[in-house]
Amino acid sequence: MAVVSKESVLETKPVNPRVKSMKDFYKRLKKNKSALVGFYVLLFFFFVSIFGAIDANYGITGVSSNATNLTAKLQGPSAEYWFGTDHLGRDIFIRILHGMYITLGVGFAATFLAGLVGVPLGIISGYFGGWVDTVIMRLMDILLAFPGILLALAIVSVLGGSTINVTIAIAIGAVPQFARIVRGSTLTTKKLEYVDAIRALGAKNGKIIFQHILPNIMSPIIVNTTLFIATAILSAAGLSFLGLGVQPPTPEWGAMLNDGRNYMYQASHITFFPGMMIVIIVLAFNLFGDGLRDALDPKMKK
Repeated sequence: MAVVSKESVLETKPVNPRVKSMKDFYKRLKKNKSALVGFYVLLFFFFVSIFGAIDANYGITGVSSNATNLTAKLQGPSAEYWFGTDHLGRDIFIRILHGMYITLGVGFAATFLAGLVGVPLGIISGYFGGWVDTVIMRLMDILLAFPGILLALAIVSVLGGSTINVTIAIAIGAVPQFARIVRGSTLTTKKLEYVDAIRALGAKNGKIIFQHILPNIMSPIIVNTTLFIATAILSAAGLSFLGLGVQPPTPEWGAMLNDGRNYMYQASHITFFPGMMIVIIVLAFNLFGDGLRDALDPKMKK
């Protein structure tokens, strides 16, 4: 009688498919070094933004982002003020720290709202087709006729400048982007043989959409979501810079750029540090999004 060792049993133990797929995904992601850099930068920003939100609410550092000190205005970076001070003597580092969760919050919230509306519209349009597809896509074409930033400017001009209104304006402009991407993926997926087989077995449309089509089109949704967060952050900063977004004295990075534009030659650090933070976080999202696209693309799998 053959003796089965413990090691052989462990070797033949089945691996959870989900764990295996995650490991394969991480291996593919690791091949893109720039994507990993972007991921770690975003991870750092995420944890720092959590600290910034807690600090802004409970004053852990004991310094308010709006605390003024006119005797220390327009000072350059130093041991006391790491990023210097602005024209009102406010600590730029503290303001960037507190404003980080606002900037990221607008980006994530606008993307979430856009996906919440755009993804269902895209699935309905692609799955049912016909007059439903025509009506939804013509509405999306109307929105796409306006450049995103101009549409956001128009909406904010009507609603007024605030964090919530900026988020809504950016989300409305992004709905067509999500809807068209999801529609294209749905059109491809619904023609697959297994979907026809499930429909032939009597499955309802809701079950087919939520259990079979939606899980199989998540890859382009995830990639588009990651890339659009960067666009949303840039749009929010642009609106705030124009004075139509988040209103002072809220330490949003675009608003901080607007505050310092009159002092660019006298104290360039006021605009340099908020601008550099915007560049870094937008670049990180783009690098990570490109890496996700390569890692989730079935054609890249060996």
